[in-house]
Amino acid sequence: MYDFAYVKTQDADSSEEMVQELFVTLWEKRETLRIANLRSYLFVSVKNRVIDFYRRDIPAQLDAVPDLALPTEYPMFLEELEAALEEALAQLPEKTQQIFRLKKFEDKTTREIAERLAMPERTVEYHYTQAIRTLRASLSGFLTLLVWLFSTRTF
Repeated sequence: MYDFAYVKTQDADSSEEMVQELFVTLWEKRETLRIANLRSYLFVSVKNRVIDFYRRDIPAQLDAVPDLALPTEYPMFLEELEAALEEALAQLPEKTQQIFRLKKFEDKTTREIAERLAMPERTVEYHYTQAIRTLRASLSGFLTLLVWLFSTRTF
């Protein structure tokens, strides 16, 4: 798991921390977790922590190093991505949009959303999964563009 995280982040300390936090969480929730496939669970958990690393840590690192400039196209890319996200969200059914926004933008848990909307948790999970599938397909071109933007820069 450490190797997987390190390959994805190229940051030894963060990779070690991700794996340690995962095992601490696993230990703390040991009585309530029901894991059918431990290997899959562990690797998906590490993958999610790597994603969180890029969401949370990289922007902070960029701010801390003033001479590390982003490509000049980056602000325009973000505006286009935001517009494409809003457009893709608008294509979703209203309930699916609402659930996605609550989960991703307001950081609500599945249980909190289910209670707020008076629906079963499984229904919330279904709507969220549908939103992710649709958005992933709609926004897939932006990953290629982001890779291109950063591959044309030398840091």
